[in-house]
Amino acid sequence: MYLSHPVRRMRDDPGEETAALVVELADDAEPSELRDTVADAGGELVDEIGFDCWLVRVPEAGVADLCSLPGVVRIETDATLEYAVDETVEPDGGGESAVDDAE
Repeated sequence: MYLSHPVRRMRDDPGEETAALVVELADDAEPSELRDTVADAGGELVDEIGFDCWLVRVPEAGVADLCSLPGVVRIETDATLEYAVDETVEPDGGGESAVDDAE
């Protein structure tokens, strides 16, 4: 199972915060077990985001329970979902390039 560094920190030294995490389950894993584990930890299953991944929110104290859940393939923070295309960048209209500006 893959755990991102922040998830390992939360598992080993939980704080008082609530963590938003992406949990990937194996193809044969039961999402109901994830749902029950999250609820037992005082969290919520927020959304199924595709590719056998779920967005959950749990107190950091519940992260260890998620890590011990059978069928978990990967757990990362939801920061992996925050990458998006910057729509404020204008398409290159044939003007000067960044390399030209650096000279």
